[in-house]
Amino acid sequence: MIQFYVTHLLELYNLCSTPALTSRGSCGLQELDFSRHITSANNECYYYSFEDNLIMKDNIALSWENVCLYAPPKAAEGGSIFSRKKPSGISGKVKLLNNVSGIAVSGTLTAIMGPSGAGKTTLLTTISQRTTGDFSGKLLLNGHLIDRNLMSRISGFVAQNDVAFGGLTVKEHLEFMARLKMDKRTSAQSRRCIVATLVQDLGLAKCYNTRLAMLSGGEKKRVSLATQMLTDPPFLFCDEPTTGLDSYSAGTVVAVLRSFTQRGKAVLCTIHQPASGIFELFDRVILMVPGGRVAYQGPVHDSLEHFKKLNMHCPPAYNTAEFLIKQLAQPSQKIDWLVKQFEKSSSYSDVTREIENIAKKNQNMERVFGIEEMFLKFYSMQPPSSTTQLSWLIWRTGLTQIRNLRIIGLRLIMYMFTGVLIASPYMSSSTLDQTSIQNLQGFFYSCISETVFTHTYSVLYTFPAEIPILLREVDQQVYKPKSYYLSKVIVLLPKTIIETFLFSSVVFWISGLNTGALGFASFITPITVAAVTSTAYGFCVSAMFESLATASLLSVPLDFVSYVFSGIFIHLGSLPTYTFWLKYLSRFYYATEAISILQWSQVENIACPENFNSTCITTGAGVLRKYGYHRDSLGLDFVGLIVMYFVLHYIGYTFLKKRSRNRAVY
Repeated sequence: MIQFYVTHLLELYNLCSTPALTSRGSCGLQELDFSRHITSANNECYYYSFEDNLIMKDNIALSWENVCLYAPPKAAEGGSIFSRKKPSGISGKVKLLNNVSGIAVSGTLTAIMGPSGAGKTTLLTTISQRTTGDFSGKLLLNGHLIDRNLMSRISGFVAQNDVAFGGLTVKEHLEFMARLKMDKRTSAQSRRCIVATLVQDLGLAKCYNTRLAMLSGGEKKRVSLATQMLTDPPFLFCDEPTTGLDSYSAGTVVAVLRSFTQRGKAVLCTIHQPASGIFELFDRVILMVPGGRVAYQGPVHDSLEHFKKLNMHCPPAYNTAEFLIKQLAQPSQKIDWLVKQFEKSSSYSDVTREIENIAKKNQNMERVFGIEEMFLKFYSMQPPSSTTQLSWLIWRTGLTQIRNLRIIGLRLIMYMFTGVLIASPYMSSSTLDQTSIQNLQGFFYSCISETVFTHTYSVLYTFPAEIPILLREVDQQVYKPKSYYLSKVIVLLPKTIIETFLFSSVVFWISGLNTGALGFASFITPITVAAVTSTAYGFCVSAMFESLATASLLSVPLDFVSYVFSGIFIHLGSLPTYTFWLKYLSRFYYATEAISILQWSQVENIACPENFNSTCITTGAGVLRKYGYHRDSLGLDFVGLIVMYFVLHYIGYTFLKKRSRNRAVY
């Protein structure tokens, strides 16, 4: 297994170390046709052009008719997966979009503008089918009703907030995404070539080996664009791509979007008050007003003429975009008037007529070809296997861990230092007598409790910290939740075992338990199994809750109940019937009993001084009876820990999978 992963990592390193190709004709490769499994005769690298893979090579139009969206019920406070409720009905809900119609045609760059709260992002996420809530209306692709599955295949979505693993470089991030987003039949050479072309076209060559966390805002946005363009989708949706960027970076990003439309893409993006030069790069504009309504939709160059007819004149040399936004910042009565005037205008008629013409134009085509045939490339695309997903996720998770070696090292040092503090008071307890019984038992429990708490809380932040990335990547069908969860478990397992081995070695040596190799093995085994089980518990609690604070709020009382039933604080034989069963839910109980049995079961003689006032315990079996432990329960203890490990991971995965079904927050 180790050899497999070492070989795989070396292969990935060699793949990522290939020099970036700087021209489309420099790859010298044969492209794979996704739809027919045949090899092209052209030995050059190029984007997968969707016009070459569609039966209809003319206009590809996405239209929406009378779209309404109602706000889902407010989630209950608390941040738990239990608080999620499915929306039902529309009575009493806020209407976020109000009978919005429109169209986006291939080769056009459309801006969605409006004041804050007008519904710009809501419209973008709705027509891209990446939103929640009660929806009504029609979403049509060339006259066909389009479902969310197809939309996710033929479109990319660049969110306003860039979320990614900052420890990866641009090269590593794009290689990872290319391997999991592209068709599994695509060769490694083809993937490298496509990535190199995107890097060149988006101006990312200078930061190709720079970590994502060190990039500027404009560079991060271009990396996000490159990620979405790996599969060459016909439609690209961008939410506020220029927010937080200076004018130069904003102009660069919009110019890149403009270049995509020249390849036949349809690009829609929300944008907030762009500069004049940037606004002129757009072909069409949709002006939204509060209430989720449209005050204008049409060509950018006709927008001023529309408002001029309403006796709203733009001053000379005035920023057109700023003028339009200013006209939308009006009292509600004036807003209602603007919406009604647009619905009476020729611009509104042009939009309606264009939607009808698209439907008529494709009416005959619909009788011959279904939606599957029209987008055969995307329907025939085969995702990577679960094994491939798992191996690359292990690579990314492992690489992220390696990049955080300083933090991991500091935690390990603190763990070892805690071990020294725990073992130091017990240095003289190796001599077996009546006073050392309590000392040794306290030492065993201290080792177990420190191990359990350390490894539980070290993984408690895992999922709350990464849940935004998980939601988006699962929503984009990059991988399955199962592969993601397993990768976390697999990467964490050797780390847990190594840390526990080092900790146990330190405390075993300092405490003076000189019982040989067999004694060391019997000491370290239950501690290691307890550590591994504790990581499963940490995963489970982490997956159940969205925030670390909420997860900690639950885990603390559960841990308290768990260690009370360890057998140290209360005699297990004295437990009443209605609480006796709780010990079987305690990893402290299983681990403490196991290490006690292994350490005491072979002890045949314990010294008893003549002046000892209490009853002497002369054998290890007597010590076990004192704490309510049973020598025959050793196997049950290990089985209990192992069963708990798998059950907790299953529960954790179930909650994570349920959470991943929630739409990503864009």
